[in-house]
Amino acid sequence: MAAISRRTLLSRALLGSTLGGGALLGLTRPIRHKAAVPPPPPPVALTAALARQRQLLAGYDQALASHPAQPGLAGLRADIAAHGNALGAVLQGYPGWRLSSNSTASANPVPASPTPAGTAAPLASIAALAAAARSAAAATTQACLDWPASEARASEVVPLLGSIAACLTSHAQVLR
Repeated sequence: MAAISRRTLLSRALLGSTLGGGALLGLTRPIRHKAAVPPPPPPVALTAALARQRQLLAGYDQALASHPAQPGLAGLRADIAAHGNALGAVLQGYPGWRLSSNSTASANPVPASPTPAGTAAPLASIAALAAAARSAAAATTQACLDWPASEARASEVVPLLGSIAACLTSHAQVLR
């Protein structure tokens, strides 16, 4: 048997008692688990604006199907699709949107090609489409004016909503 010096024996005893005390102290402390909290949903004003854009897009698709020779409808539809995609991109900045059940729809918020006929509430005529554009413009204008300036993404959202409202107002004028 090898001889152990008192200093080595004392240092090993001190190390063992420190490790044992730490383990004992760790076992006596309660473990606190943090519950996962889902992120808040995106602002309702943005999801409502996207829903309005999708509804208008379906209306433009129906109008193009029933009035293919109507000048300018394809360009107006392209504006609606671009605004829907811009809203979808802004909504991606909200974790509640990315994790929601709509996340598969949010990957391509507004289809680039016309939707099949009968997928949305039918708009009887160009006049009905103009009325829907006026209604959507009023709602989007109100959402823009009511948006809180202190919200984290306000510098991105307010100009977008204002641009959409102005565009929809001009659509209503072109369609009448």
